[in-house]
Amino acid sequence: MEVKETFRLRDLLFTLRQLPRTLQLVFRLEGRLFTVIAVLSLITGLAPIATLYISQELINSLVHIQAGIQPILWLFGTYIVVTLLSELISQTMDYYNTRFQFSMNYKLNYMIMEKSGRLALEDFENPEVYDRLERITREISYKPFQIFQSFIAMATAAVTLVSAIIFLMTWNWFIAVLLLLVPILSLFYFLRIGQQEFFIQWKRTGEERRAWYLNYILTHDFSFKEVKLYGLKGYILEHYLRIKRKFLQQDTTVLRRKTAFNFIYEIIVQIVGAAVILLAILSAYAGRIMVGNVLSCIRSVGMVQSNSQAIINQIYAIYNSNLYMNQLFEFLEYREEVIPEHLQAGDYTETIREINIEHVSFAYPGSEQRSLENISLTFRAGERVAIVGPNGSGKSTLIKLLSGLYRLQHGSIRINGQSMEQIHPADYSNQLAVLFQDYMKYEMTLQENIGFGQVERMQDTERMKATLERMQAHFVREQGDYNLDMQLGLWFDEGRQLSGGQWQKIALARTYFRDASVYILDEPSAALDPIAEKETFDTFFRLSRQKIGIFISHRLVAAQQANRIIVMDQGQIVGEGVHEQLLRDCPVYRQMYESENYEIDMGGEAEWKQVQ
Repeated sequence: MEVKETFRLRDLLFTLRQLPRTLQLVFRLEGRLFTVIAVLSLITGLAPIATLYISQELINSLVHIQAGIQPILWLFGTYIVVTLLSELISQTMDYYNTRFQFSMNYKLNYMIMEKSGRLALEDFENPEVYDRLERITREISYKPFQIFQSFIAMATAAVTLVSAIIFLMTWNWFIAVLLLLVPILSLFYFLRIGQQEFFIQWKRTGEERRAWYLNYILTHDFSFKEVKLYGLKGYILEHYLRIKRKFLQQDTTVLRRKTAFNFIYEIIVQIVGAAVILLAILSAYAGRIMVGNVLSCIRSVGMVQSNSQAIINQIYAIYNSNLYMNQLFEFLEYREEVIPEHLQAGDYTETIREINIEHVSFAYPGSEQRSLENISLTFRAGERVAIVGPNGSGKSTLIKLLSGLYRLQHGSIRINGQSMEQIHPADYSNQLAVLFQDYMKYEMTLQENIGFGQVERMQDTERMKATLERMQAHFVREQGDYNLDMQLGLWFDEGRQLSGGQWQKIALARTYFRDASVYILDEPSAALDPIAEKETFDTFFRLSRQKIGIFISHRLVAAQQANRIIVMDQGQIVGEGVHEQLLRDCPVYRQMYESENYEIDMGGEAEWKQVQ
């Protein structure tokens, strides 16, 4: 979306044309409450003019009391009833408004979460898309409700304003028009300030996210050790303050403009109002209107001034918030992965026995350099394949393509001889169990941390415990049994923090809990000690014996146990074979082997060689 710093009248008209779309969304999410609040706002808007008219007649009756006391008492009683009903309606409206806000908050957040779940991995790795998502999630809790509330307040003020104008026109139509002229002329400048304010917020989204991240570093456990040890607190705080001082200066500039304009505007409004009231007093003195009518004129002037100002403020708020809503609608309409209609989830249930990667090349969006260049490989069931290579050689990119997380750009991937594009993504994903290098540490229960491997089997606690036992995750035992209700992490009450290696074991257990035909591990031993590393590969080799097993590792002592080793460098395959063959024929592999600094002693290495 293009955001302009200058304001034009057609921008306002475009914004007002967008308002029905916002109201339609709100009505779709909470139609019943929308209707109730709209009706109550209409009644609320009529109430002031009703009490105004009754009070006028009451005062006029007192001036001409010859008719007796009874009409006066009836008017007084009516005034009291209308006032009480107005207060009751006002309180009822506040109640429904609050309920409406609660409901809208969680439903809109659900929409954003649901939409985010349908995006591709490349969208989350695109800073522009990520910034857009950050803008939306930061203000989703109040911006849409603010538009609805502003619309209702504007409608209520408009009903009162029109009623007051009609009331004044019965006395002097020129006075009514004059009272409207000042706020209408001020509207343009108000909206110009609104656009400048939005533009400032728009431009600083990236820095807002950086400020949030700096706050996150200083207030969470994962970073505390380095922050404390290296004395980073001062640097981070100073960086945070520089960003926030800049924001404060920007906000203060806008606030000064708004305050100065409001001051000038109020002076003009008060002068015009005072002139109208003086004219009413002179008319009463000349006997052209009654005393009660003078008081009604004074109150009507106040109503016109306050409600016209309220309408301007609400238009300002709607305009400002509608710029946000445009972002929300653009995000909700953002392209998603298109799945051909003829593909239905559940149609493909065949166990994967062979994967053929044919001439696959891939470049990240915005990059001219390819991360993968003409890759052709075959993986078969019962085969254990290691992928090795220097950092940045394309190993993880290959795994993400193989996992279906990136869309193919060049080449093809065939599953059991059938193109991956002819298989529903959900059916293909059901056959995969993948442990990524940046695996998740879910600050949730142990049962959820394991069960997320296959959500539909979340309640299979026996299989879950067997998986934990296979991983020898004894650190989550309590009183001789695995406590699946244990809260992991320190974000929530009664949480238990785990070491890096323990978290990785939990992530591995989540991978192995999944009943898959393809197991893929990306650096599975990165946080493990040598003994745990051997246990991990023992388990992997055992589980993948009759399945397709692929793992990335720069630990060549583990790669030697694979049936086949694939060597990658600069996005290409530069070697393929077994250990001895690669030492002889592949310079990259030989260099890795010669420079590797083993942490496992010779006894441990001998144990490794027995794993077949």
